[in-house]
Amino acid sequence: MSEEPRTKPKRSAKRTVLLLGLLGSVLALATSTRTWIKVQPEVGTVKIPLIEVAGSDAAAAVAALAIVALAGTLAAMIAGKIARYIIAAIMLLAGGGIAASAISVISDPVFAAATKVGDATGLNNSGGKYDLGFWPYVAVLGGLVLVAAAVQLGLTGRSWAGSRKYSREAPAPAAGTAESAPEGKIDEIDGWDSLSRGDDPTG
Repeated sequence: MSEEPRTKPKRSAKRTVLLLGLLGSVLALATSTRTWIKVQPEVGTVKIPLIEVAGSDAAAAVAALAIVALAGTLAAMIAGKIARYIIAAIMLLAGGGIAASAISVISDPVFAAATKVGDATGLNNSGGKYDLGFWPYVAVLGGLVLVAAAVQLGLTGRSWAGSRKYSREAPAPAAGTAESAPEGKIDEIDGWDSLSRGDDPTG
């Protein structure tokens, strides 16, 4: 009667890790294709069109870490106890890396957009107006959600039921019975020994 109450919390924790992991990974991955920074350069009297810097340019690590976290989330659902701890550590690092990368863009958008602006203007440094969008903040949120998923996995993963390749296994034969011959059956070697001595083993 107590098995069902214990099983429900385990399933709930497993579902929570799955949902948090998927949510954080998708959020972070989605932001990498969005515009994080809009730059209107000022280079003398030359008029340069507005430059849009995507998340993949401002923080290239975000997309890669999001994919790692997504793969880890799915792997945790079928992994063993020890593997879950390793996956939890990987997800924790991935989530922290995503949040840190996005925070660095928020704190210094000029530096984050330098490569993209340099390609467009041909200058390493150029003045202008830098407008930061809300997508970096979404990336920070995605990273924090992944950190929460990793913590939940580390705390509850050891109690999850592992996946079973086979639902049932054939019972092992009892000791001393696997090699024993049926009663009344004559061992071939003993039979030849008896014949060599002139005895009839069937008699």
